[in-house]
Amino acid sequence: MPYPRPEATQEIGDGEDRLVDLHSPEVPPTVRARVLALAQPGDQLWRCPRRSAPRGLLGILGVGQRDVVIEWWLLDAQGELIEAFWEE
Repeated sequence: MPYPRPEATQEIGDGEDRLVDLHSPEVPPTVRARVLALAQPGDQLWRCPRRSAPRGLLGILGVGQRDVVIEWWLLDAQGELIEAFWEE
């Protein structure tokens, strides 16, 4: 399970999943290496920002601090999920 980081607006962006070039500097080196080991021609890498569940004492009420976790999805040419990765 990835270690969540404090939420930052620049990390979550507009909250939309988006296609990312595998060689983009925003792809962490550990994720890139793992994707390159599996990827076939036509596969796509998607950046999928997510917010964790609220935590802390107020988390019970749904208003606690939330963290950002970036999921990286490797999809095949038909759009089927091959593997999901998280930043380490």
